[in-house]
Amino acid sequence: MVEIEYRPYQKIVVHEVKKVDVPGFFQGVIAQVEAQKQSGVPAVSWIDGVAFVIVPFGATPETVEENLKGIVHYALVLFTETSFQEEKKVTMGGREFVVKLAKADSNPNLVELVKFLKSWG
Repeated sequence: MVEIEYRPYQKIVVHEVKKVDVPGFFQGVIAQVEAQKQSGVPAVSWIDGVAFVIVPFGATPETVEENLKGIVHYALVLFTETSFQEEKKVTMGGREFVVKLAKADSNPNLVELVKFLKSWG
């Protein structure tokens, strides 16, 4: 029988943090989706009054080595403070868009990240 081991990250290193006002945050999400010509409804994570997007570093030998040591590096965490709604409507360029909020409070590492973000300012 196979052995399964769970090893959560022990440390999160955030290299850049940007707090954005609510309209700017959601418009930025839509702008990225539009620029990348993606289809579908974009989603962002939400925990305890904070909506956020994590931009990871690409998988390089160095980042993989760090990950195996229990350290994850985020290039950027972009966030805003907002109440939870399953969908936020965003008007941009005369068009209406929807961004979904996905509750992420089942992930203890992300809960700790949000505590850090709230202390950010």
